[in-house]
Amino acid sequence: MPAKKRSRRTRLIVITVVLLLVAGVGGGTFWTVSTVRASFPQTTGSQQIKGLSGTVNVKRDGNGIPQIYAGTAEDLFLAQGYVHAQDRFWEMDVRRHMTAGRLSEMFGDKQVETDAFLRTLGWRRVAQEEYDKKLSASTKKYLDAYATGVNAYLKERSGSGLSVEYAALGLVNADYKPEPWTPVDSVAWLKAMAWDLRGNLRDEIDRALMAGRLSVRQIEELYPGYPFDRNEPIVDGAGDGNTGSGDGGGDTGNVGGVGAPDQGTPDPGTT
Repeated sequence: MPAKKRSRRTRLIVITVVLLLVAGVGGGTFWTVSTVRASFPQTTGSQQIKGLSGTVNVKRDGNGIPQIYAGTAEDLFLAQGYVHAQDRFWEMDVRRHMTAGRLSEMFGDKQVETDAFLRTLGWRRVAQEEYDKKLSASTKKYLDAYATGVNAYLKERSGSGLSVEYAALGLVNADYKPEPWTPVDSVAWLKAMAWDLRGNLRDEIDRALMAGRLSVRQIEELYPGYPFDRNEPIVDGAGDGNTGSGDGGGDTGNVGGVGAPDQGTPDPGTT
């Protein structure tokens, strides 16, 4: 083959490879960005959510932290469930599988031993018993409202639209689909939190033993209380004058400005 033809053919091959690489990188970048952004929470406008009795206002400060204002407690908890699902449903889903000893359903056989340990602890079983027999009617009502809000969001999205982690999970567990949220899912996580907060167990035992030998004043000197007068809560009075208003007792209410930035606090990077 003449040298000129070989040179031309080589250039065509190089150009083709470069174009394929550019197309691959561009396509991969587009897929990555679109997949990541698919689960971003709505930050402007409003949403109609079944179950609300009135208008609920959701604002976010400059750090993206939501602040929810509602006319009733039920509306508040429903909106909180919706916003929580917007921001962190992957975490919620993993944690409820952990409390129930069902991690292997998401992540495979390697989690069976962990599931056996978690089921032995019985967090989910205790949570179910408490919900059935211990909790007051008003507490159940609020837990039900929260679950309604979470499930309202789940009905709108799926896969990477819920969280980018589901796109990655689909590569190894394509059949997995999140179940609806239940009130017991919320109660069960309280059991896991109690387990996590057991770090002061030794101190609690020591204080109990000291109670038979020392006075209350002596114990308080050894274990002083938190200095609230010096370190005030950062949220003290934050909601004054910002309550939302209801629009009547309908079956569908409006969540105004779902995730809308608080106009009083600039977004990061703005002046």
